[in-house]
Amino acid sequence: MSPKVGLVMKWFFNGSSGLVYQWIPPMRPQVIGLLKGKVDLDFKISDDPLQAYRAIKIRNPTTDLSGNYTCVVSTFLEEDRQTRTMLVYSPAQNFRFVQEKKYVFLVTLICSAENMYPKPIMVILSNGVPLKQTVTEMKMDSWGLYSVTSTAVVHDDDVKTPLEEFVCELSLPPANYTINRTTIYYPGLMPTAYIATFEVNKPQERLSNGITDSPLCRACMEEEETALHIIQHCPAVSDYRPRYLGPPRSPPEITSNIKGLLGFFGELGWLE
Repeated sequence: MSPKVGLVMKWFFNGSSGLVYQWIPPMRPQVIGLLKGKVDLDFKISDDPLQAYRAIKIRNPTTDLSGNYTCVVSTFLEEDRQTRTMLVYSPAQNFRFVQEKKYVFLVTLICSAENMYPKPIMVILSNGVPLKQTVTEMKMDSWGLYSVTSTAVVHDDDVKTPLEEFVCELSLPPANYTINRTTIYYPGLMPTAYIATFEVNKPQERLSNGITDSPLCRACMEEEETALHIIQHCPAVSDYRPRYLGPPRSPPEITSNIKGLLGFFGELGWLE
């Protein structure tokens, strides 16, 4: 086949009215509309003069270029076309999953992420099952990017074990993209700000462990055994605190050090 037979190649975006690219050999291709300024016009996929510009190389593709692209190849004698979908997705930014403890027996799980495309799906799971009480809010900005926040309030009475692992799962189904964040909740933690939590056994659980059902600290037996007392004030464990938790700091700073807390309570033998 030679250019004399009238070879014309056109690309359309989302229908026959959306012409974005045209190539008529032996001339250079033309870029129109949506793709203008976004195509590398020096890119050749072949040295064959009838194949050179049959492919489009898009520079820095953005989510607004997602859609159906139709390639139409025609000559004086025939015409053929094929349509394919292109998805440019935007992964999650600032993906966070935290706990907010304002009341003694309630914890609020908060999961959030920003700047995603296409429309995301977010769920908060316990033992692989979505929490029915989850409330999700979603917003789309002027660029078509989504931000989403899911919250779920959990009562300590609904946590049947000394700790429970919650998972926030975020997916962009058309893009085959899924990520998750995990947080571990220990019932009985005293109210505080956003926190990555760790807590010793609840007083009512200690009797079954063969220790005591007293609310007093099992180490010093002087004050009530609370998280704040153990990690900051208990004199009986003062030798262990600097080793695992470092110098004196605020409770949120201490409880964000999960590795240190595990070592601290493990040394005390309170993880059993």
